[in-house]
Amino acid sequence: MRIHLYTTFVDLTKAFDTVNRDGLGKIMQKFGCPERFTHMVRQLHDGMMARVSDNGTVSEALAVTNGVKQGCVLAPTLFSLMFSAMLVDAYRDERPWIRIAYRMDGQLLNQRRMHFRSRVSTATIHELLFADDCALKTTTEEEMQRSMHLFAAACDNFGLCINTEKTVVMHQPSPNTLYTAAHINVNGTQLKAVDTFTYLDSNLSRSTKVDDEIAHRITKASQAFGLMQNVVWNQHGLHLSTKRKMYKAAILPTLLYGAETWTTYQKQARKLNHFHLSCFRRILKLCWQDRIPETEVRERTCILSIYAQLKQLQLRWSGHLLQMDDERLSKRLFYGDVAMGSRRQGGQVRRYKDTLKTSLKQLQINPESWEDLARNRSTWRRTVKTGAAIYEANRIAAAKIKRAARKSPAPRINIANAQALPTRSRCHRTFHARIGLVGHLRTQCINNPTIQNSTSTSVNPTSDSFTLTPGINSISPSIIETT
Repeated sequence: MRIHLYTTFVDLTKAFDTVNRDGLGKIMQKFGCPERFTHMVRQLHDGMMARVSDNGTVSEALAVTNGVKQGCVLAPTLFSLMFSAMLVDAYRDERPWIRIAYRMDGQLLNQRRMHFRSRVSTATIHELLFADDCALKTTTEEEMQRSMHLFAAACDNFGLCINTEKTVVMHQPSPNTLYTAAHINVNGTQLKAVDTFTYLDSNLSRSTKVDDEIAHRITKASQAFGLMQNVVWNQHGLHLSTKRKMYKAAILPTLLYGAETWTTYQKQARKLNHFHLSCFRRILKLCWQDRIPETEVRERTCILSIYAQLKQLQLRWSGHLLQMDDERLSKRLFYGDVAMGSRRQGGQVRRYKDTLKTSLKQLQINPESWEDLARNRSTWRRTVKTGAAIYEANRIAAAKIKRAARKSPAPRINIANAQALPTRSRCHRTFHARIGLVGHLRTQCINNPTIQNSTSTSVNPTSDSFTLTPGINSISPSIIETT
């Protein structure tokens, strides 16, 4: 869509340690948490003591009256409750947002269903939250500045502090428009404008492409693979199946982290697959001099290529979105689109739904009835797994056929030798293309004009005339030179 997107990634100073426990209890009651559960949370945090160790010396016990427990599985949920209440209080009167239009009924891949405005619903998006990681979003710089003023005031009311050194802003311009860095101020300090930012360990770029993220994933996976080089991959006592399980458990999740939401092109998938195969070549102790093709490496290791795994992950995630409640934001985004802006004319940038439709076809799943299959979790997982295996088998078979044809090519038929080439009888010059003959005639007729013998009354072409061969004449009429 041709709209601008401004995102501010907010970092809070000591977020978990500055939570007011009395205020947290009131917020839990306001959200409808049972009184028994609220009382248990209070008992969990009451009476907390801490000691400070410095050069082997331990201080006396200190009472901890603020914050939630670091490392506790309940802490992110408790902080999210308080953070949500703070956002409601901050944007009570005015709320800058991004409006999306969605429709749950009808087929997902049928874009015409969005033309019936009476059946289309709308929702708004302003912030993305995960524990203390917050990303505020607007479509204009003025709205973002106003949003940050309200957010900073709410943080002061709830006892939180914004870290202006780590809080950054990113401007993602619409296609074919000039990029301008965003100027956002918080408490008199201008925030840093960045081109890329790592949010929840995913690399986001202002170009909205996944090239930087793929390079980041390959770097992370390469580091993880190198750490296990001497421990696992070079151990001759470990069976190949054990090494494959270690690779699938440690390296592959690092390489394909967040790949369910990627919209990839063939070039990007090829980079991932190249790294994927290079890892297994190192595990199998293969070098390029061995001249072992990709198909044989995959058959030895019994693992899917990155092409098949990307499609499998995307379809499994799409089925998971389909099974969500209609109130979930992820499902609304999946079934909707930005209500503002329009797509550009001409060639379009690939969208997630475009990749989804291609994956369904390549895994031999009907794009019109896939939603019925996806409503049953076990059936959908089995269908996707079977389709990925079929797709991989077809890829291997096609690669073998292509390699066999390249190794033993059929004799090429020279079309030029199969039929006589056009020749001019006067100079006996042979031309490999008709355009060369025409140019030669034009040049010779202009530069060397001759006078035809007046006594000649023959209407047939003279010995100096030339014609194209029958093979050429069948395509275009003969060209006769008269002198």
